[in-house]
Amino acid sequence: MRCGLAGLLTTIITVLADDLVVLKHGSLKGHRLTSRKGREIFAFQGVPYAKPPVRELRFKPPQPVEPWTGVLDATKEAPVCVQRGFLPSDIEVRGQEDCLYLNVYTPRVTLLLRPSYPVLFPFLLFWWIIVCGVWVIGVLGASFLSTEDAECPGNNGMKDQVAALRWVRDNIAEFGGNPNSVTIFGESAGGSSTHLHMLSPASKGLFHRAISQSGIVLSPWALTPPGSPKLVAEQVADVFNCPVQSSSELISCLRKQDAYKLYSAELLIPVSSASDSLTLAQSEFSN
Repeated sequence: MRCGLAGLLTTIITVLADDLVVLKHGSLKGHRLTSRKGREIFAFQGVPYAKPPVRELRFKPPQPVEPWTGVLDATKEAPVCVQRGFLPSDIEVRGQEDCLYLNVYTPRVTLLLRPSYPVLFPFLLFWWIIVCGVWVIGVLGASFLSTEDAECPGNNGMKDQVAALRWVRDNIAEFGGNPNSVTIFGESAGGSSTHLHMLSPASKGLFHRAISQSGIVLSPWALTPPGSPKLVAEQVADVFNCPVQSSSELISCLRKQDAYKLYSAELLIPVSSASDSLTLAQSEFSN
């Protein structure tokens, strides 16, 4: 009887721990934040939603995250993906390749008192569950760099976003969210991404409302014309003296290059893009 009572008390204490969430891949330990208006928010930061896109996974679609043991510390922001500043004069490269993480902010995660909050992806409103995702961009995201064949079809940044939305569908209920009430939101390039998800069957059923602000699928940064991604891939390969006759050899060579140098290579080629476009030529993202 004592063992049974102790087990019951342990279960109740675990359930009432607002900053501890148990997912199918493992447990998360978050922390509490206070808004500028003094409201308490529970934050779970640096939560992995896919395997790190490094080494052999560079240029590949996101792979499912592997389970972990113990309790994962989700109290700190994960590093940003490899990138440089927005202004042309800011050429310093920062971030890291292992960056497929997201943050969850919720007013409450207590299981015994769990309401079913709507979910907003990715900005913050009180009394919503907020999920902010990060995805690989630029050359490493294979957005405007692609061999336009099965070796590197491209659009991995968009596929990262789909993987994050699948994570929301599969896990957000454990944070008190409603997987059947998900709103995606994006501004500028994010607005174009939002519009693309509205049109793509790959995102079907993963969200229920969308807000596209200052960006649509017809925006000049949204699409890359056919042929351009492959040309960019060959020009980046030339920077590193990689072979271009074979797509597999080209991508294999680029996988061996330093991430910062690879990202910086776009500054050295005559044909490039300042945005993270969806490759117009390829159709597998829309199937």
